[in-house]
Amino acid sequence: MEESPGGRPIERVALHPSRRLFLGSAPAMQLSPAHADLAQRYDAIPYATVPHPLTHPDRLATVASFLGLSPPPVGRARVLEVGCGDGANLIPMAATLPDARFVGCDLVRRALASGRTTIAALGLANIELVEEDLAALSPAHGQFDYVIAHGVYSWVPLVVRDGLLALAATRLARNGVMFVSFNALPGCRVRQAAWDVLHRHVDHLGSPRERLAAARELATIIGTGNRSLHESDDAMRAEFRAIARSTDSELCHDTLAVPNDPVYFHAFNEHIARFGLRYLAEAELHSMSAAGLTPEARALVSKLDPASREEYLDFVRLRRFRQSLVCHADAPASAAPLPERLDAMHAATDRALLQAAANGKIPDLARQIDPNHGGGGPIRLLLEHIVERAPAAVPVRLLRERVAGQPLPRGFDAVLTDAYVSNLVTLHVHSPPLVTVAGERPVAGALARLEAATRDDLTSLLHTRVKLPDANARRLLALLDGTRDRTALAAAIDGPAFAHPRDAAARFVDHALAQFGRMGLLAA
Repeated sequence: MEESPGGRPIERVALHPSRRLFLGSAPAMQLSPAHADLAQRYDAIPYATVPHPLTHPDRLATVASFLGLSPPPVGRARVLEVGCGDGANLIPMAATLPDARFVGCDLVRRALASGRTTIAALGLANIELVEEDLAALSPAHGQFDYVIAHGVYSWVPLVVRDGLLALAATRLARNGVMFVSFNALPGCRVRQAAWDVLHRHVDHLGSPRERLAAARELATIIGTGNRSLHESDDAMRAEFRAIARSTDSELCHDTLAVPNDPVYFHAFNEHIARFGLRYLAEAELHSMSAAGLTPEARALVSKLDPASREEYLDFVRLRRFRQSLVCHADAPASAAPLPERLDAMHAATDRALLQAAANGKIPDLARQIDPNHGGGGPIRLLLEHIVERAPAAVPVRLLRERVAGQPLPRGFDAVLTDAYVSNLVTLHVHSPPLVTVAGERPVAGALARLEAATRDDLTSLLHTRVKLPDANARRLLALLDGTRDRTALAAAIDGPAFAHPRDAAARFVDHALAQFGRMGLLAA
C-alpha cells in the first residue's frame, strides 16, 4: 500500500472538502473504493464551509498591489477554488462580481449539488462547480488570475501538494496570485501530540460518528483532568479542551484528518520555488510585522533576510497556521510609486479600529501613531472619518485631500501604511459593493435575501457571515429587491407583531434598514 510522507496510508486521505484525494488522472466519476469511502464520510459529517474574506480576490490583489506588483483587475478576474465544497466561499464572490468568472472543483457530489442549487436560485451565469480532480483539471477552463487553496496543502500527500503547485505553475496567470493556507510549525507540535492521542483512541472505529463521539469524550476527560504534573503540560490540556468544544465539522475534518502534516516555512518556501513560484506575503500583512515582540526578539529578526525573518517570526510567535500568498517568481512589478498605488485604493475600518471607536479609544490610537498631538490632530481626524463611513470604504484620494496641509508625522503615505500594516484599516483595490444608508427603494445582497428564508447567519457584502436572529428582520430583508419603498415595505410586513400601535411597522423598517447598513447587507 502506498503511503504518504508521514507514513499514513494514502487511501485514508481527505477528511476536508478541499482535502479530497486529488490523486491520479482518472475521471472524477470513476472513484476508487477508497475515494468512495471518503465521500461517504463527508456525507455523514458535512464540512461547514463559510465565506473566508482573506481569500477574496480583492484581498489578494490589494496585497499584491501594495507590495509593488500588477495583479489582474478584480472586476474581470478569472478565479479558481480547489476543494470548493458547496461553494459557500465562491458563490458570494460570483454574486458581487458579475463580470468575473469563477470555477470551483471538488469530488464530493452532495456538496457540489447543494452549491449548484444555490447558483440556480440566484441565476448566476458566471460560476460553475465541477466534479474534477485538481491534478487533471480540464484545459477548457483556461488560465486563472487568482487561485484559492484553503485547507489543502497540509492535508494531502506530497504528490498532491506537487499537483497543486504544478497547477499554479501552469494555469496561474503570469501576474496572478495564489492563496495557500497550511498548518505551520513550530506551533502545531502541541496540536500534533493531541492528534496522535486521539487517533490512537479512535482509529479502530469504523463509523465517522463513533469516531467523533469517542474523540470528544477523551478530549473532554483529558482537558478537564487533574492538575498537571508539569506546568508545560497545561498547554496540552488547553488543546484538548479546545478540541472538546470544536464542532463536528472541525473535529472530523481538521483534528482527525489524515494526513495532517504541518510544515516549517522554509520547507514551504523551498517547495514552491521548485515550481517557479515565490512567496509574496501573508494575506494578513500585520502578521509579518514585529509588533508585539520583545525588544530582544525585534533585534533578532531585524538582522535576518526576508525568508529567515518569516521563519523566525514563526519561532518567536509559535505560529500554528499560515495563510500565504504566492506568485510566479518572475511576476511583473508595477512601475507606479506608492502614493499612486494607494490613491487607486479605498480604505475601510478593520475590527481593531471599530472596537477602539466603540470604546472611545481613537485618541489613544492617534497618540500611538503621533505622540506630538496628544490624541488629537490630523491622525485622529483621519481615523474618525474612516469610522464614520463604516462599513463602507473611503477613496484614499479623498482621505488625502481631507488632511491636506495638516502636519502628519512622516507624511500621509507612511501614516496610512502604518494603519494598514497595524490592522487598523483595510485597503481595497475593488471597493465592496455596498451602501450604509438605504436608498428610496432599498436593495439587499441577493445571496443574503435567499439565505434569510431559511437561516439566521447571512452572507454580507463584505464576504463575511453575520447573525440576524430576528425573524421579522429576516422577513424584511428578503423583500429588499429594489421594487418597494419604505411605505410598501412597512405594509408588506405589517401584521400581528406590529398591530399596536399602527405605525410600529414603519418604525421597525427604519430601525432595521439602519441595522442592515451597519452589517454590510445593503447593496449599492
